[in-house]
Amino acid sequence: MMAPKDIMTNSHAKSILNAMNSLRKSNTLCDVTLRVDLKDFPAHRIVLAACSDYFCAMFTSELSEKGKSFVDIQGLTSSTMEILLDFVYTETVHVTVENVQELLPAACLLQLKGVKQACCEFLESQLDPTNCLGIRDFAETHNCVDLMQAAEVFSQKHFPEVVQHEEFILLQQTEVEKLIKCDEIQVDSEEPVFEAVINWVKQLKEEREESLPELLQYVRMPLLTPRYITDVIDAEPLIRCSLQCRDLVDEAKKFHLRPELRSQMQGPRTRARLGANEVLLVIGGFGSQQSPIDIVEKYDPKTQDWSFLPSITRKRRYVATVSLNDRVYVIGGYDGRSRLSSVECLDYTSEEDGVWYSVAPMNVRRGLAGATTFGGAGVSLLNDHIYVVGGFDGTAHLSSVEAYNIRTDSWTTVTSMTTPRCYVGATVLRGRLYAIAGYDGNSLLSSIECYDPIIDSWEVVTSMGTQRCDAGVCVLREK
Repeated sequence: MMAPKDIMTNSHAKSILNAMNSLRKSNTLCDVTLRVDLKDFPAHRIVLAACSDYFCAMFTSELSEKGKSFVDIQGLTSSTMEILLDFVYTETVHVTVENVQELLPAACLLQLKGVKQACCEFLESQLDPTNCLGIRDFAETHNCVDLMQAAEVFSQKHFPEVVQHEEFILLQQTEVEKLIKCDEIQVDSEEPVFEAVINWVKQLKEEREESLPELLQYVRMPLLTPRYITDVIDAEPLIRCSLQCRDLVDEAKKFHLRPELRSQMQGPRTRARLGANEVLLVIGGFGSQQSPIDIVEKYDPKTQDWSFLPSITRKRRYVATVSLNDRVYVIGGYDGRSRLSSVECLDYTSEEDGVWYSVAPMNVRRGLAGATTFGGAGVSLLNDHIYVVGGFDGTAHLSSVEAYNIRTDSWTTVTSMTTPRCYVGATVLRGRLYAIAGYDGNSLLSSIECYDPIIDSWEVVTSMGTQRCDAGVCVLREK
């Protein structure tokens, strides 16, 4: 004989709700009428009390509404009440840009947690630089903690864009201070922070000028470049008119002019912001026995810790690396036997479970490659392409150039340089690719070539004064 078994059906609760909703709409068995904005809404006390702590308290305590058949609800519009009642009886709520600012306060008033959550999720999906500060304040007013935190993080992540819009200009001084003192602001330098403060003051100069010294305390001016301090900050009339502001500028100048005193000047204004989620990766190379290795390590400047990432699939030295769209590409190199054309990629957005995977190989084997210091074949980025220039294939020094299209996963050979270059420096400046110095197999080079991707052509530009190879190359402020 089979043992008895309890069986749960998934449709039972839903079918009851549907039936209750039909009864509500036909005003059948309803025992209370909610009057909102001169409009009546028949309902069932038991359903309202089950969904809302507000109604549960109203109908089960000694409040005057307990025995009334008509209950006036203040502070809501009839259209909002209709949406809320539909949710109570259907578990579905229609949230729009037009109704969310009425719907969320109403849900808080009637303690409808499901509607409140739906509104918060909708507002979070609508966050952009024009509205994130307003949404943060709205969330704080209604104690929506998760939404408030999401809006704060968004404003920190998109700070340079946020400060360009009206919501920032309308902030009170205390709110500006709270934003600019935050370590998590994601900025490449303190320039946008300084400029945001100056712009905020200038919008209402007579009222806000006296606030400038207090606000500038939270701008990390010692981290600005000396040129910016002298060319921009010193020339700003608001700064020149304030002794307190000039004292802060002098502190920044001292930080640069007296590096031996920096250890004594450590504090909030000399601490780099932590918002930019940037890390340093070290990939491949060779160890103490000169043998290629596959180890990948990560340095996090926030924690100042090193940790291991998944190893690359093939041991490589003389490898070129570049990052694009949160993906890291490892290109070519030497495995101890031959130069490589293979390319590996790590999707850093899924770092925890990330593995290296192969993408299309180059058309030519290239070793002696580098990325930032650009030893060997130079690697650079232009128009969502990865460019590899020159290098060494084990026999010849190369003048050939290839471009990798990240969308089509394919390599294209473009016009070669005029000179073979190994250990070449490569970088992009103002839409053009520069191949700098190197070694042609016979001598060190001082010559420089410039590539225009629009016309697929190289042009020799002015040479350096010194022959060199395996040099570091970078772009600083578009110069």
